Amino acid sequence: MTITREQLVASDGSWVSRKAFVDPEIYQREQELVFGHCWLFLGHVSQLPRPRDFITTYMGEEPVIVTRDSNGVLRGFINTCRHQGMRVCRADKGNAAAFTCSYHAWTYDTTGALIGVPKLQACYYGELDKSQLGLLPVRVESYKGLIFGTFDLEAAPLLEYLGDMTWYLDIFLDRREGGTELIPGVHRWMMNSNWKVGSVNNAGDNYHVAYAHASLSRIQRRPSNEARTVLEIEAQPGHTLVHFGIEEGGARDANPVVQAYLKETQAEAVNRLGEQRGKRTALTVGLVFPNFGWVGSSLRVYQPRGPNQTEMQSYVLVDRDAPQEVKDAIRRGYITTFGPSGMLEQDDGENWTQVTASSRGPLARRLDFQYGMGLGREYYDESMPGRIARGPSENIHRSFHTRWASEMNLDGV
Repeated sequence: MTITREQLVASDGSWVSRKAFVDPEIYQREQELVFGHCWLFLGHVSQLPRPRDFITTYMGEEPVIVTRDSNGVLRGFINTCRHQGMRVCRADKGNAAAFTCSYHAWTYDTTGALIGVPKLQACYYGELDKSQLGLLPVRVESYKGLIFGTFDLEAAPLLEYLGDMTWYLDIFLDRREGGTELIPGVHRWMMNSNWKVGSVNNAGDNYHVAYAHASLSRIQRRPSNEARTVLEIEAQPGHTLVHFGIEEGGARDANPVVQAYLKETQAEAVNRLGEQRGKRTALTVGLVFPNFGWVGSSLRVYQPRGPNQTEMQSYVLVDRDAPQEVKDAIRRGYITTFGPSGMLEQDDGENWTQVTASSRGPLARRLDFQYGMGLGREYYDESMPGRIARGPSENIHRSFHTRWASEMNLDGV
């Protein structure tokens, strides 16, 4: 198959062929070029407080282990034995001095080195070079608690990859001296949807909110976005967010317990972040390309599981030093809105599933998705980094797909 960039994505991102969301060959190319080279979210340092703690997750379709070695250094490895491919760690999390394959008992330490091979002398005659058969490493770096990994050992450092997006990430990562932590546990569920559909929505699709989530807004009597300053921002190519601005002193959470906490800690946040981020920002919703998003306190990963399926991973992030009653209130708010039981999640999941299903047919896949809203009306503001559009706009969709096309190196696919 030969598909060029011009057949899949407009040069300005204003349309994208539906083939990009359903074609198996394009999906396989994504695994190699997008997930094989970008920085991908792996977890949070609060999940690994001690040496030898570990979690398991995915980078694209590759299973990986994230651990602290015996000296406390963060490390990552592809979770597959170098002998015959069995996973060497089958637990979601834990603490271990070594990882042993359950198939033939090859054993690796927390640096990934192969340290044990049964019958090494009797069966290999001492000729096996263990130094060349350690677990394949993943390059791991962190930013203010968030852990990312990349398979590309030549990739630019994480801080450079994030660029101006850090200015916005700090709104919820750095408002207090103690930083953040995850509430223990992670929600995982499967959706019959291409991973890009949810990622782009999370990147900042404010257009759908008034319609797809109208019922919840009526139930909770939420204020309309019309009363807010809604900005859709491209911080870096592919790294985008929606910034909901409100008047000084306005509430930033519907729960009175959380409202009171935010008011009590506002002075500290302003001291750390300045007025613009510490005081006048309601909340942000955004995406670090390609598949790590957040919605308020919910961190979300859109893990690809084939062209028509996504595994969702969802976490709850809180200020580490927040009182327990505040953490509990945030957790309850998340359960109501997001995660597999959340009302907003039900709305989005149904839409994303149907978008993918209705785009697979031989006629439907000849059509394009349209992303022309607000094209040419973006602007810059000295007080905030990035290219800005007053929402609703589709500048964030255009940013995502032009970055995707660039990473895919589409000429001659």
